[in-house]
Amino acid sequence: MYRNLEAELRRKNIRREDLAKILHLNISTVSRKLTTPGLLKLAEAVKIKTQCFPDLSMEYLFSESFEKN
Repeated sequence: MYRNLEAELRRKNIRREDLAKILHLNISTVSRKLTTPGLLKLAEAVKIKTQCFPDLSMEYLFSESFEKN
């Protein structure tokens, strides 16, 4: 699970449904990719970062440890 990403999604009120549209996936696939380590592809992570969080680093968003921003 990407705890920093989850926190930032909540801060910006971005839902799984929104990410599903961005990634052209269904909601259950997006949920599984965000909660199961190793399923999210690099291209998908880059798309989330560039379209939703251009001001935050990939390292921060997809870190496996929680950091306060």
